[in-house]
Amino acid sequence: MENKSLDTDIKAIGTKLTKTKSGQEGEDWEVGSLTSIGEIGVEADEQDVTTLDSPDRAKEFMQGDIDAGEVSLGGYIKKTNDEQTVAKMMALIKSGSTEAWTVTFPSGAKWELKAFVKSFKTAEATPDGLVGFSASLRVSGIPVYTPSASE
Repeated sequence: MENKSLDTDIKAIGTKLTKTKSGQEGEDWEVGSLTSIGEIGVEADEQDVTTLDSPDRAKEFMQGDIDAGEVSLGGYIKKTNDEQTVAKMMALIKSGSTEAWTVTFPSGAKWELKAFVKSFKTAEATPDGLVGFSASLRVSGIPVYTPSASE
């Protein structure tokens, strides 16, 4: 039996998170030195629509609201630009504004989403480690996935 594999290995290293500029203000900026970007996707609530005349006494359901949840982030503050990221993330959490974000994979595939910064924290400082950070983006609406371009 022949072993079929993908044309290329799809790896996460090189994945980028960018906050895209808002309208005429600001500029695109990349959240640097990330070690992880959490799951991105959607989940639908369910609504029980069982009635007294439901067939076979079976519960019946329909799809409810769709929730894209949160995207968790983790990284290090190891470059000067990373210190600017801390300041920018803190400004965003203070403003409470919902912004456009793009996660771009090395293959060219991407997620585009709207989210506000729900949390941002620096990690515990220890004598033998880099200063880390964690953050959470609360997604508003449904994220859009675009596959990489086919050749």
